[in-house]
Order: sequence, then C-alpha cells, then structure tokens
Amino acid sequence: MFSLLRLVKPVLVVLATALPAQAVPANAASCFDDWSDAAPIMLKEKLLGTRELHEQARQHLPGDLIRITLCQEGPRYIYRLLVRDPLGRLTAVTVDARRPFDR
Repeated sequence: MFSLLRLVKPVLVVLATALPAQAVPANAASCFDDWSDAAPIMLKEKLLGTRELHEQARQHLPGDLIRITLCQEGPRYIYRLLVRDPLGRLTAVTVDARRPFDR
C-alpha cells in the first residue's frame, strides 16, 4: 500500500500542476462570507449599514429583502441583494454600497 502511494503521489502532483487554472473575469466580485469580516470594512469605507439599506430597499424595491451580501468589485463596494417579489419570485439586485438607490 505504501509503495503504491509513493508511485501515485508524483503523478497527482504533475496532473495538478498541468491543469490550466480557472480564469477569473477582471470584474469578478469578491464577497464577504462573514459579517464580522465585513463590519470593519463598512466602517472604514463609510458604507451604508444593513439596517439603513433594509429601510431604503423597502421604499425602492417591491417585495421582501431576503439576503444582503457585501462584495468588492474592483475599487468599489456593492451589496448583492436577494429580493422576493409579491408573487414569490426571487430576484438578484446589485446596488452601490455607499449610495444604493441614488439615480
């Protein structure tokens, strides 16, 4: 068993390094999974808080706000919102994290 592992390991290393890396688009957003990581950035960057965002979303979007995710897209910060409309359909909405509903 040990000798088989010694033979297979170099092959796996070669295969892993030979595979092309997955390309990431230049405008791909990096999102925060944990709000405890996002909170210091929200303060530093003077981003709109989630409570205020929720209140503004109620005024500007039909339906209920289900989820808020903070993401960084290049130099700017955005909120990705998941909204359930009055018919129960889910819609993804992206807004600026500083001034979400400014036109």
